[in-house]
Amino acid sequence: MEDKRLQPPHPRAEPRIRVLHDDVTIDSYRWFRDRDNPDVFAYLEAENSYAEQATTHLSALKAEIIAEIEGRQPRGGTPPAFQVGAFEYFQRHEQGRSHPAWWRRPLTGGSVEQVLDPNVIPGAEFFYQLGVFAPNDDGRYVAFSFDVIGNEIFELRVRDMETGRDVWQGSKKAAMVAWAANGTTLFFTRERPGLRQQCHELIRLDIATGISEVAFEEANEGLEVRVRRSDSGAWLFLDVHAFSGSSSFPVHVGAAEVWCLPADMAGGKWRRIVRRENGQEIYAEHWGDSFLFRVDDAGPYCRLVRAPIDDPSSSSWEEVIPHRAGVTLEEIHVFEKHLVVLEREGLHPRLVSRDGRGVVGTMIIPDEPSCTLKVGLSVGGARSVPRHVFRSSKLVYSISSFVTPDALMEHDLVDDRSVILHRADIPGYDPALYVAQVVMVEAEDGVEIPISLVARRDRTRPGPVVLRVYGCYGSSRWPSFNAWPSFMTARLSLLDRGVAFGWVHVRGGGELGRPWHEAAMGDRKRTTHTDLIAAAEGLVEQGFATGDGIVIEGASAGGGVVLATAALRPDLFRAVVAEVPLADILDTEMDAAMPWALVERAEYGDPHIANEYGYLRSYDPYYSLSADRPLPPTYVDAALDDGQVLFYQPARYVAQRRSCVADRDPKLVFRMRKVGGHSGASHGPGVAEERAFRMAWALDQLRR
Repeated sequence: MEDKRLQPPHPRAEPRIRVLHDDVTIDSYRWFRDRDNPDVFAYLEAENSYAEQATTHLSALKAEIIAEIEGRQPRGGTPPAFQVGAFEYFQRHEQGRSHPAWWRRPLTGGSVEQVLDPNVIPGAEFFYQLGVFAPNDDGRYVAFSFDVIGNEIFELRVRDMETGRDVWQGSKKAAMVAWAANGTTLFFTRERPGLRQQCHELIRLDIATGISEVAFEEANEGLEVRVRRSDSGAWLFLDVHAFSGSSSFPVHVGAAEVWCLPADMAGGKWRRIVRRENGQEIYAEHWGDSFLFRVDDAGPYCRLVRAPIDDPSSSSWEEVIPHRAGVTLEEIHVFEKHLVVLEREGLHPRLVSRDGRGVVGTMIIPDEPSCTLKVGLSVGGARSVPRHVFRSSKLVYSISSFVTPDALMEHDLVDDRSVILHRADIPGYDPALYVAQVVMVEAEDGVEIPISLVARRDRTRPGPVVLRVYGCYGSSRWPSFNAWPSFMTARLSLLDRGVAFGWVHVRGGGELGRPWHEAAMGDRKRTTHTDLIAAAEGLVEQGFATGDGIVIEGASAGGGVVLATAALRPDLFRAVVAEVPLADILDTEMDAAMPWALVERAEYGDPHIANEYGYLRSYDPYYSLSADRPLPPTYVDAALDDGQVLFYQPARYVAQRRSCVADRDPKLVFRMRKVGGHSGASHGPGVAEERAFRMAWALDQLRR
């Protein structure tokens, strides 16, 4: 049991009055922003100390869960290599090394050679995240980027494989890259100075001379740029689109404007093929003598059209796939003789191939209630995109769900047959012990909200449930086994103790298409919170959850969602887990220099507009705190070097919440990570410890 004499820390208050739209707010902890202030670090140390002491009774349970997590680490070799030019590239993890190294071998056979060993990069012993890993066509040069802090500022380098030396290193705010066909020209996007992770420049780099120049600059601060090479390799595309705030860099995001350049004309002039004045969102690809456009002109679920390369204007469009209500056309992937689309109807994804005449061939429909389905091979970098071999009839895709460990498949589009290339082997895991399902609940306005759930087959009903949520920016969250943020290799420790786990696909996310997102934006954002409430109540009504056994959790913007929802219905939830939460939405939006301020204005509303300010103010987690509104036990964490939610944002929420009650809210636990970034530790014991701590804490709350 906890020590009743233990007292949470209480930092000094420095009240700061602000009046906006005749509304008075008092911010007592803005001084936390000063990272160089020793009092800030003293407070954070005090919170870490309190968290450690307040959870001493969980040490044995945490150690038990850590052992379980470490015992489930996937085994069974490395995933297949990916091909670029005359080489195939693969990773090899040597025992005793923190990170796997990149190697390559010629497709025609021969010895392997090491390309990149992250373990020798200074700082990688503490934290390491790959940004991009991009060989050029002939294999002479490899562009790669990395972050060794956790702040998502990626340093870009180019390595000469003939000498093994880095021949260029310069930008420390590089994002996406694309090689021209000549093999010596690299295009990359660069982020704005300061905290904002928003690319506004396209840089052309000549490797032979080391000279770089700005090829494109976006002046509109509400837009950003991305660069990519077509699946065929024949064209380079520059996409200009709304600043989305997506840290995962989904390459198939629609653009307001598209420019193109033949890949074999690196020094040529970029041509604009889609103008932003059209008011459409378009994703462009190249196939044969045509450009393909996924476009939303006929409706929000998109259709696919083709147009001649010489005249890609809308008057020349020929429809390939019509707009279908409720069927989201998510991605298009081009092969030499096949076109593959990833589309989703409800929560159910499918891959559909067509030949050059548009005739439907293969259709791959996973036998899962909901799952993650991806096309191509990815290097796993934060700024990387999956790739596939263009001159091939072999479609490589991966599938993963709550009960299906990640599997990499290869499907022959001619013979219509699949083989398994690689499947994660989880020691001791028996999928027959678990069952996944989708449960529908009714929201307060009558709309059906889906919940992806997983539990042991022998679980007693009703029972405790942990519900995770995101519900912002139109970002979709799908069940997966190994990947963040589901981490079923860790969450099995919850399931094996009788706790069910679920993703609530609330409005505000993008799981059911753009209308699902738009239904909870701006002055409708509360819909995200009421959907989560409806999910919890619905699971109780359907006999799945106990009335006092629901924990809600979320990270980043999802952390802000669970804090706001708990404030709305504190009686409904046993506990709240808020990882790196966006806990001070108003103040974030008021400061345009913050990483996602502009994105958040589009999502939540603009506080400079009186009515939008008032609505946002009503649920802002930080400014909604009060002494007469008791909240459930809450776990909060943050990271000193987080580049998305800055460390002081969750810290000031915790300090303000403690100041609201006389006992300083002892059931509020706050941990500040000193190593790692937004998603936690990159490697080592800290990975399992972070997850085990949260689960042990949640289990403790559920059994009280």
